[in-house]
Amino acid sequence: MNYSPTLSNARNRKNNNINNGNNVNRNVNCRNNINNNNINNNNNNNNNNNNNNNSNSNSNNNNNNNNNNSNNVSSTTMNMAKDFMNWNDGIIEREDTQLQQQKDRCFKILKKGTIACIVLLFITCTIIYSITQYPSVSGGDAGELIVVAHQFGVAHPPGYPLFTFLGYLFSHIIPSNTVSVAWKISFMSSMIGSIASIFIYLTVYLWVNNHWCGLLSAYMFTFSPLIWMYQIQGEVFSMNNMFVAMLMFLGVWYTRVRIFENERYNTSFWTSERIAYLSAFSCAIGLTNQHTLVLIVIPFAFWLMFISGRDQLWNIKVLSNLVFYTLIGLSPYLLLFITPKLNKVKYSWGNTSTLRGFIKHFLREEYGTLQLYGGDGGVISLLTKISIYFENLIIQFGYIGLALSLIGLLNLLLGYNIRTFKWKSFGTMIIFSFLFYITFFFNLCNLPIDKPLYRGVFLRFFMQPNVLMSIAMGLGIKSIFGFLNRIERNDGTITLKIQKFLLPIIIIGLVGNQIGANYSLQDQSDNYSFYDYGHSVLDGLPRNTLLLVGGDLVTNVPMYLHLCEKVRPDIDILSLEIMSWEWFKITQSPLFHRVKFPGNVYHPYIPDGYSLKDFLDENINDRPIYIGGDFKSGDSSFQNDYYTISKGLTSQIISKKDAHKFNTYKIIKTTFSTFPSFHIPNNTEKYPNDSWEHFMMEEMAVSLERAAETLLKEYLSQQNTESYKALELSVEILEKALTYVNDKCWSLKHLGICFDHLRYRVVQSVNNNKNQNKALNYSKQLLHYWKKYINQCKHEEKTDQDWETIKKVIQLI
Repeated sequence: MNYSPTLSNARNRKNNNINNGNNVNRNVNCRNNINNNNINNNNNNNNNNNNNNNSNSNSNNNNNNNNNNSNNVSSTTMNMAKDFMNWNDGIIEREDTQLQQQKDRCFKILKKGTIACIVLLFITCTIIYSITQYPSVSGGDAGELIVVAHQFGVAHPPGYPLFTFLGYLFSHIIPSNTVSVAWKISFMSSMIGSIASIFIYLTVYLWVNNHWCGLLSAYMFTFSPLIWMYQIQGEVFSMNNMFVAMLMFLGVWYTRVRIFENERYNTSFWTSERIAYLSAFSCAIGLTNQHTLVLIVIPFAFWLMFISGRDQLWNIKVLSNLVFYTLIGLSPYLLLFITPKLNKVKYSWGNTSTLRGFIKHFLREEYGTLQLYGGDGGVISLLTKISIYFENLIIQFGYIGLALSLIGLLNLLLGYNIRTFKWKSFGTMIIFSFLFYITFFFNLCNLPIDKPLYRGVFLRFFMQPNVLMSIAMGLGIKSIFGFLNRIERNDGTITLKIQKFLLPIIIIGLVGNQIGANYSLQDQSDNYSFYDYGHSVLDGLPRNTLLLVGGDLVTNVPMYLHLCEKVRPDIDILSLEIMSWEWFKITQSPLFHRVKFPGNVYHPYIPDGYSLKDFLDENINDRPIYIGGDFKSGDSSFQNDYYTISKGLTSQIISKKDAHKFNTYKIIKTTFSTFPSFHIPNNTEKYPNDSWEHFMMEEMAVSLERAAETLLKEYLSQQNTESYKALELSVEILEKALTYVNDKCWSLKHLGICFDHLRYRVVQSVNNNKNQNKALNYSKQLLHYWKKYINQCKHEEKTDQDWETIKKVIQLI
């Protein structure tokens, strides 16, 4: 028995009723004309066949039995469909008016009230997002993703072709030259984030038929700190959130249409079958943006195919259409084949024009398939990660929002009356998706989250389950007011005005508090710090410099300015990480005409590979070579023949043969006097230690530490006037480093070392009152910084061989 007939089955059923001449007394408005014809045909048959009254009577009795059986089947079908949304809980069946409203709205979503809420959501969310988004490039992967989108290249694995394609359109279609390329693509993310809010609203609205509950879920999600932060910059997460919300909406929409297709003929274009096709397309195209969506797609597809649509979707025609729409949805991945052949651009990843290269890129083999991090992720337990998630929920939604979400989860699982479990309901699927995500993904997430920056990276993957929690929030507040309505029926002490007026007041208060509490913290409209940082890296370089970079921040931000905003077109920027991949020789090295590559790949330990020393030997005489960030780990081949002198945020690589041409003290003194000075985001509440802004400040401090380290290596063992000045300069440099990050352990320790050596040299010189005062002051400074080091850097105790010595010195002084 086909429990949920498609459009053609519904029509066949009507024709059978006409032929059989059954007097069916069913409340289906669209069959009234057919039933009238049916009655007329029966009357004619009775007049023309008077001699067969007895047989007709028997036939009518049989037909009535068939009608009863058909009605029973229809009732069973509707009840089975209602189980998908857990509506058979004894509440909606008693609310005849509400049930009729459910029927009236099931096939037509875009009514006036719904359209008004959609427009309100889109306008308010887009405006607030756009006036708070980054004016230029931000930290993390945003710089790279914007570069790739603007140039129409290929992003890091798995490629993100949908984001790249849409980003290319936005960066070129928006005509204004008054805003940056980064702002245009960030605006795309803001608009997509607003669409995600609309799908969340529609999901809750279709579920409970209440606009206010839908608006609560949408706004609380949209303006939660984590979501707000990532949806106003050029990142892929905004679109990923949209697809999660879209799948939830399609699941509820499909369920509602199935329920009422069994009660009356669906005249809408969107039959449940077509919604299933749209779902298949949405699942597939969502995976072309970010692969983590698969953790939502798997339970959703299982529920659609094996539970809710098991009697409808398993035939050759429907399956063929589902496969077809799935392939259409995956079609953006064809761009990974086409783009490298038609558009060769710098900073494009992989050799995806070949089948092997495409598969390798798609599966993220370079990072490790089913892994986020290629290094050692530590031993953080799954329970610890889950506890971090739930602690973060309080930050995102507040205690009231979290309480409503937990009530909503009970609602999803046990129905409106919190006592009716339906294992095949869509709510059960949402809960399973939530649990599947926070267990399976968190278990695979191998990031070393004990480090602040990687903890911040880990937090951004909380956004997908937060979509589900925000939906539960709307259901939770509806469940509470449903309980109040039941009390009103029982004792008459609470009127319906409570729901009519109190519900909007509470929701407006919660939403207003959410926006007000987070607005100033998420307002990045004047945050030019990354833009200034990138200029500070590039502007001080000599003409025609070859800049080697290692690390996301010092790579992505200068690369964005260089390739998108055409800053310093005379230089070349090479990523040491990208140079180490085998495809670099094929797709990237031909684009660097002024650079000589001594082998096929930057890897000193494989055949046809080359070391950094080999690379420097080939290029050092042609142009200045600088390094920004860190050298590639595992390659120390250059250290015997080359050294670096820190110059601001970069360091010049110099051959030791030419060391006599350079005075390290004078060079560092000159560059320190012109060290980049721009607005530093030092608000620790707005930019905690897991933010990219804080990481940028650490990079500024590390650059200063490198300069001090260079001075100490050269001058600490010397006993002359210049060495004394070098120590004093080292003190200035390290004290400035602490203005960026006040707990830098290396700076604290080596400030103590500097003051110790300065004190010793003063004591060894002429003994007079002036020198005695200097020595006393140096002792006080030494004690100050080493005490801070011992108190703030206890994690260094096991690895620092000087730890016990420093403690003894403190005790002696």
